[in-house]
Amino acid sequence: MQPAYSGIRPKLQARGEASRDFLIQGPADHGVAGLVNLFGIESPGLTASLAIGDAVLELLGD
Repeated sequence: MQPAYSGIRPKLQARGEASRDFLIQGPADHGVAGLVNLFGIESPGLTASLAIGDAVLELLGD
């Protein structure tokens, strides 16, 4: 056996719905200072990772 990553990949659509892009939630969405949720980031999100990083910094006010 070898340690490896595992986790849950949340999907943003219900069964039968069209696929949706990722979702970014900042403190204004959930009320927790310093927390940014990044949901549903798969291949398009990896391509946009630098822009997503910029968006996260903006949400955190840095």
